[in-house]
This record gives sequence, C-alpha cells and structure tokens, in this order.
Amino acid sequence: MKDLVLYMTIGYPDENTFFRMLDMLDEEKVPVLELGIPVGNPFVDGDLIRQSHKKVLDSGIGQKKIIRWLQRIRRDYKFCIILMTYKEGMERFCLSELDKNLYDGILCVDEVIRADTGMRPVQIYNETMTEVQMLSLLAENKNFAYVMSGNGKTGSFSCLPDGYKRTVHFLKKNTNLPVYVGFGIKTLKDVNAVCSHGADGVIIGSYFMRIMSEKGYLECKKYINIINNYLQKTALQP
Repeated sequence: MKDLVLYMTIGYPDENTFFRMLDMLDEEKVPVLELGIPVGNPFVDGDLIRQSHKKVLDSGIGQKKIIRWLQRIRRDYKFCIILMTYKEGMERFCLSELDKNLYDGILCVDEVIRADTGMRPVQIYNETMTEVQMLSLLAENKNFAYVMSGNGKTGSFSCLPDGYKRTVHFLKKNTNLPVYVGFGIKTLKDVNAVCSHGADGVIIGSYFMRIMSEKGYLECKKYINIINNYLQKTALQP
C-alpha cells in the first residue's frame, strides 16, 4: 500500500469550509495532512497557494487561532499532522513554542530544523543536491522524506518532471523512512509513475486546492476517493 499526503493551507478559504474539507479527508481515510502555515512570501509555492496564504493572513490569523485549530484537529481527526511553513512562519507564529503534542512533524522550506528539537522535522530533497547534502539532511529527518519531483514552484508544472528518480533511488538505499514525492502530481498516471519508481506515496497540494476553489466539495471528495483507493488497492510494480 502507498500513502497519500494532502496539502491544505490552514483555515483556507474560511474556517467552516476548511473543517468541512477535513471531515471529508478523515472520512476518506487520508493518512497524512500537510498543513500550510501562511507567510507573506511563500517563494517555492505558485500563485494558488500564494493567494491562499494571503487570504488567511488578511483574515487576521495569529498563534492563538492556530493553536485552537490544531487542538480541534488533533481531537477530531485521525490523520498525521505535518506543519509546513518557512522561517518567516516559524518566527511570526513562534511555532517552536507550540505544544508538540498538537502535531506530528514540521517541514520548514528554508531552514533545517534539527531532530533534537523534538519537533520531528521533515526535510525536503531535490535533484540538485549532492549525496553528502542528502545524507546530512537524513540525519535530521523524522516522519518521511519529501522529494520534489523537479525544480520549480508548486502548481507550476504542466506535466510531471522526472528529476525525482535519482533522488528517490538514493534515499531508498539510505533510509528506512517513507519517501514521498510532491510537486506537479495531478492524475492517476502521475501517481503510478512516481510510485513505480520507488516512492512510498505522493503529496498533492496545488491541484487539490484548485479543485476545491473551482469545483467544490463533491469534486474534491470524488478526486480523493479515486486517488486514495488506487494507492490502497493497486499493486504497483517497481
């Protein structure tokens, strides 16, 4: 079985819609939720996620609201919670001070969080890294390894790149952590391609949020059902 990681910006587009979507993800047994903590300059993210960050920031989100939402998520849902942000978000919301029982791990795009902080960091890898760099990151990596499918921003790929293949192969030889691939994954064909090259699962963000913005709840549920069932039931040959 392979895993599905779903990205959503916390509180987007509004609190009620956000939690209705989380209800659906829980019903569909999505195992991992990557929660985007908003910043003013999410520089690896494309326009859609950038706009979602702006909307949430403009709503006046603060650390107290993030804590309240995380408490509710932890209480009501079963999925693993990974916070995703930048150094700006770490500092703006004092994320290092949060109760570590409120989440399962944290990914900071532009700062390496050490494993000995207790925050159970997820590290991100791409095809430009040397083997020495990847091994250094693995020493500070918990939960899973996040591999970018190619160089570019989220939501910017017209088709799935293949730069991830060497990275996945190297990581699989050097860690027992699950290795997931994100950036540019949209279709079952993309999911099959990534998993057939050794990945333990996929991370989908921009495409899911686009469906949510343009087509609504029912289309989101249909999409997640198709992808998740495929990952759970289809035997993919390496």
